Formats: sequence, structure tokens, C-alpha cells
Amino acid sequence: MEIELKAHARDREAVLQKLRSFAVFDKSVSKDDRYFKLEKAAAPNGHISARIRQEKSSDQDGRALEEKIFLTYKKKERRLSSGGGALEVNQEYESALDNAECLEALFSDIGFVPYFTKHKDALGFYADTPCGKAHLELCSVPPLGDFLEIEFVTQGDVPEKEIAAMRAELEALVLKCGLALDDIEEKYYSELLAAM
Repeated sequence: MEIELKAHARDREAVLQKLRSFAVFDKSVSKDDRYFKLEKAAAPNGHISARIRQEKSSDQDGRALEEKIFLTYKKKERRLSSGGGALEVNQEYESALDNAECLEALFSDIGFVPYFTKHKDALGFYADTPCGKAHLELCSVPPLGDFLEIEFVTQGDVPEKEIAAMRAELEALVLKCGLALDDIEEKYYSELLAAM
């Protein structure tokens, strides 16, 4: 289970300086995502979607760490706060792949079609909070710009009271990074890309 939000980071360098002042660097990651969908009237948004991600990571000095391929299927839920900020509460299923071609062929044969791609370059950090370890990424998502993504990853269902506490911590981290709560983006990247 992921509990996450993202916010526009219009001054990337200022946000990066704030992150370096309190968070521990994890790694740099380049992510290339291909999304596939299968039309299904019974699905909440009219289709089922899955993502194949090719990911390359490097350390702080730019040395390559690893390359991975993942299949990700998410059951997404967007929750709006009374203040207007959006929080994603996603049930995520993920599996490592040796080769994406086999899965892409299967997707094609059962009716999934590619519907968009996304590239993201991210600097990852960790920060300790009263709700546990938060993962923060300062991301460039062309052509949308820069974003700060912050998430907690948990196992199993999370009670509403804990989700509310995590939301408060996520919002506190947004402020700690020098951003305003108004910078929180309610839309998914897919919606932002489709609107361009």
C-alpha cells in the first residue's frame, strides 16, 4: 500500500537544498514507463491499466547501480482533503521482469493496448518521521516540469486514523521542502499529460 502525494517544485534548486538539509540521499533513478490498458466497462474508470517500467539507478557520484524492469498494477484511489490537497492511496502489485517483450506480446494478444509513455528522472531521499520512514523524490517529468513526490509504503490495509496521520506528515514534509500546500497536484501524471 502506498500513501503518497506530489507537489509542483517550481524552484528545483531551492527544493534540492532543503532536501539535502534534512533527508538522506538514496539514489538517482531514470524511469521509462509504458502504460497499457484494457477497456472494461466494470472498471472504475472504464479500463484496467498496467505499467512496464525500465529503471536505471546510480549513486551520488553517478556510478551505475542497477537496471531493473518491473510490471506494476495499481488499484488507485484519490482522496481530497477539506483543504483541497489530493492524497493517493494505492494498492500496488509489482513484480520484477527479466524481459518485457514476453509480457508485451501477451498484453497484445489479450487486448491490452499501449496508451501513453512517461519519462522521469528522480533524486531519491529518505526521511524519518513519527509515521515511519518517508521516501521523497525530486522528479523531472518532461514536459510537465519538476515535482516533489513523497510517500509512505505499508504492508496491508491501513486504518483511516493512520492515513490521516500520514497525510499530516506528508503535508509537513511539503512545507519543510519550502513548498506551499497549494503546490500539491491533485491530478495523476496521465491526466496532466493528456491535457497537454
